[in-house]
Amino acid sequence: MSVKSNRKQEPTVNRFTFVPHYLGVLSNSFIWSQSRYFLDTYGHGVNEIRVISVLAYSQELSATGLCDALVMNKSIVSRTLAKLQEKGVIFTEGGGRNQTFKLTDHGYDLNAKIVKISLERENRLLRGLSDTDRVILLGYLAKMVDNLDYAGKFEDFIPSLKLDD
Repeated sequence: MSVKSNRKQEPTVNRFTFVPHYLGVLSNSFIWSQSRYFLDTYGHGVNEIRVISVLAYSQELSATGLCDALVMNKSIVSRTLAKLQEKGVIFTEGGGRNQTFKLTDHGYDLNAKIVKISLERENRLLRGLSDTDRVILLGYLAKMVDNLDYAGKFEDFIPSLKLDD
């Protein structure tokens, strides 16, 4: 194995200026602490909390609708739905491809607590930002979400990077 004598001259990603680093740190830290709290306090992990929140907002969704809304893997959504049904948080209507999921009264009561906690955490996260700053930030985040498909088209840019040189 050969080692170049001065590896410092090779390009690196500066985590202090790399936007995906900050997005990952924010997401991982925020979700981990939320998951831990809700699991310890209410017996529900982050995937369950996310499904509860989306169902409360949407009133009812199919499993596919939940996958799309949450950008979650179908197997994770399926396991989460089974847990929530077992715990009496959701129920189903219809069957097969027409099956939809809805919150029970217990699910709506739990969601009321989730909303209060989530909104307060958001306020704390955005402390120091004006209302205008918050609107601008949401606009930037929405634009990045719109760009996800474009950023994921590796075949469009990998050839031009000449990685084998």
